[in-house]
Amino acid sequence: MYNLASMGEDFGNTRTKVAEYFYSKISKKAKQDKIGDFVFDNVKSIGIIFDKNSNDVNTFIQDISKEFKSKSGVISIFELAYNIEEDDKPEPTGIPIVCFSDKDVNWYGRPKFKDVTNFLDTPFDLLINLAENDAWPIKFSAALSKAKFKVGRLQDNSNIYDFMVDTSNITSMSQFHSHILTFLRIINK
Repeated sequence: MYNLASMGEDFGNTRTKVAEYFYSKISKKAKQDKIGDFVFDNVKSIGIIFDKNSNDVNTFIQDISKEFKSKSGVISIFELAYNIEEDDKPEPTGIPIVCFSDKDVNWYGRPKFKDVTNFLDTPFDLLINLAENDAWPIKFSAALSKAKFKVGRLQDNSNIYDFMVDTSNITSMSQFHSHILTFLRIINK
């Protein structure tokens, strides 16, 4: 006789193992540009990944837009939002946003929604992952992105980011945003 609870648990473990396997293959292939190749003043396009737990996304976008426009002129910013319900969406800012959820990913968490894959295929100069969620769709999105320089939270065994911010002593999203901008300025010098 089969125990349905343990079968569901076994499927969850299998799904996690498959996700880990494919994620490790993708992250090994991820093209890593050298930090020396990143020039703050040359950034023209930015991709931002966030989730429903990310606060003050619009404020960060305004700050980073202001920062880069003053350095490099015209900036294109695009947003990728995971698990954003209609009432969680940030106020419209005229910035293109692609929203996706668990129904837009395959069985182990890799995005399969055409708009998401278009976002990931865009060769942004800079990709910033603001997501507080460490779900597989977020991890795959960051790993699959064709961005030239990737910024995210410090994670164990992650080689997909060119720069990671240690958030262990950060108490607010605005502090996290400030750290990102500060460190990008430092990298550029």
